[in-house]
Amino acid sequence: MNECLKYHKPNEECMKYAIISHNIDFVTFLMNVYNINIKLDYCAEFKNLESFLVYFDQTNDANKYFFYSAIFDTPSLCEYFLSRISNINENDEDGATALHYAARYNSKEITEFLISHGANINEKDNNGQTALHIAARYNSKEITEFLISHGANINEKDNNGQTALHIAARYNSKEITEFLISHGANINEKDNNGQTALHIAARYNSRQNRNRIFKSIF
Repeated sequence: MNECLKYHKPNEECMKYAIISHNIDFVTFLMNVYNINIKLDYCAEFKNLESFLVYFDQTNDANKYFFYSAIFDTPSLCEYFLSRISNINENDEDGATALHYAARYNSKEITEFLISHGANINEKDNNGQTALHIAARYNSKEITEFLISHGANINEKDNNGQTALHIAARYNSKEITEFLISHGANINEKDNNGQTALHIAARYNSRQNRNRIFKSIF
């Protein structure tokens, strides 16, 4: 490695691959010697908890780490960061809460933990989306079922006037579409452009979702 560093100065791309490969020695080397920050998005995407904790030790930003702790589906970790902040519904720069993060990464245990500790199930991010919208987008079926069973508004609209059913139709989340319809989602609800979930499914060429919606109509 030392020989390589004579000819190539490390950059953020190097950090990315160090995180992907879970090479914690190289991660800390890049951070300490070249002052390259650890990207929490990469830690989340590639489930690199060790790098996540190393960076927290350097920054001590409990609020930021509370959001990301939801991704690792480890309640004790989430509980630790929760004990260091004042608001379980704290928003990040995009308006997302830890519950939004848990929904995106299909972290069922964390979703249950957050709801049981008072997280607002219908809290919206800057796009007006709730955790249910996020679960629909990322096809997180277990999260969708849990949120609905605990009082999430199935027909809540985002800033574009779209419900979780619109989102599921757009992203071809087949099981979510079926579940939402079977639990009372309004298939005739229109967004700000006057489009129903069926229009959305047709627009994004989601044949299976079109069929599911057709069956619920006829």
